[in-house]
Amino acid sequence: MVLGIYGAGGLGREVKDIAELLGSWDEIIFIDDTVPSGGCRGIKRISFDRLCQIYDKEEIEIVIALGEPEYKIALYEKVKEKGYKFANVIHPTVGISPSARLGRGLIIKAYVYISCDTIIEDNVRIEPFSAIGHDCIIGESSQISSGVTVGGHCEIGAGTYVGLTVPIRENTKIGCDSVIGMGSVVQRDIPEDVIALGNPARVIRKKDGDKVFH
Repeated sequence: MVLGIYGAGGLGREVKDIAELLGSWDEIIFIDDTVPSGGCRGIKRISFDRLCQIYDKEEIEIVIALGEPEYKIALYEKVKEKGYKFANVIHPTVGISPSARLGRGLIIKAYVYISCDTIIEDNVRIEPFSAIGHDCIIGESSQISSGVTVGGHCEIGAGTYVGLTVPIRENTKIGCDSVIGMGSVVQRDIPEDVIALGNPARVIRKKDGDKVFH
């Protein structure tokens, strides 16, 4: 089986390191539509269109390794529409409750803990040293940065980005497509499509297509 890492930037290279540590794939390649040829870190790099020409759907699985939420979602939908399978790249130090339910296309880095009866939906990324409490729902294509602590019975909506070291109080809901700024303290519900910052976290404006990374 071949692993296709969609994105050859910093995140893609981090995912490559985890994938090589796991040793679960016969070959690893980068998928890159901006620099669609040559190599990267000694690994073949091709465009997605070229991948569709040379790889059968049964011989490759793909993970989306882009941090910008808008682009991550778009590429996930593109791969899904073409019928390719998604891979989970999960560091061996991750602790996952047997009752947790995991989707596909996940990137979960070192020393993350996922508690009982929690649902991690497709195309989610969780950075190192984060903890997801019991009975949580982490929505599709959302991203959890390093050092985030999510209390029990929380829900994080699809496409939402949670910044570095954010604690989220139990029984809290964050809406879809929002951004929680680094170091914020989430003590109450946050609506969808907003940017929230501070301690306690407050909505500062509508997201309105703003990028997380500039």
